[in-house]
Amino acid sequence: MIVVYAVLRYKKIGLLRFLSAIDTSNAVERNLRRAGAALEFSQGFHKKPRVSFLDPAPTGVFDLALYVRVRLQQYEADLLQRLQETAVEGLWPAQLWWTDLDINKLVTGYLFRIFVSADCVDLVRFDPQNRIFIPEKDKSGTLGNFFKGVHFKKLGKFIAIVYYQDRGNLVKAKYLYESLLVKDCPVVLVQRLEAMCGDIGLSEYLEAKR
Repeated sequence: MIVVYAVLRYKKIGLLRFLSAIDTSNAVERNLRRAGAALEFSQGFHKKPRVSFLDPAPTGVFDLALYVRVRLQQYEADLLQRLQETAVEGLWPAQLWWTDLDINKLVTGYLFRIFVSADCVDLVRFDPQNRIFIPEKDKSGTLGNFFKGVHFKKLGKFIAIVYYQDRGNLVKAKYLYESLLVKDCPVVLVQRLEAMCGDIGLSEYLEAKR
């Protein structure tokens, strides 16, 4: 049997950003089944498709870098088109690469962006040396330990805050933007923009390896 691998990039947006990690993986598998993908299954009594994911984004985050590695029985030139035709709104298969590269061994971290109302924050308050405590991980450190390369951009009535996080130090965005708030903010949107392989985005890396 010929075994091939595909890497898919999904974009999880809209209300589907509130899906849990388990529900998201189930939704991706349903999309693969509806598209008639020639999935390779595990051995044993409870056979499961051989599908693996990168780290899940926190619930509520717009995930533009939901990468999935799928093991298939054959190459299918029109697979991306079929996946798009059977996708549900809010979970969009945007790109596909035929490669046996193990993305979990390539990715070192993620690029994020936060949109927050400009009148709710004071950027002067940002200090990477400010200490924070992460109770759910029982960790403490400086903002700079968890949020790297932080920079800001004014976009109309909003401030965009872009930053990088190592895979071993993933924490919620609130620990960054809440340190800048001067009042309650009615609108805060968080996006995971890209998985990173060092200084290069995973999609760019995969394109170069085609």
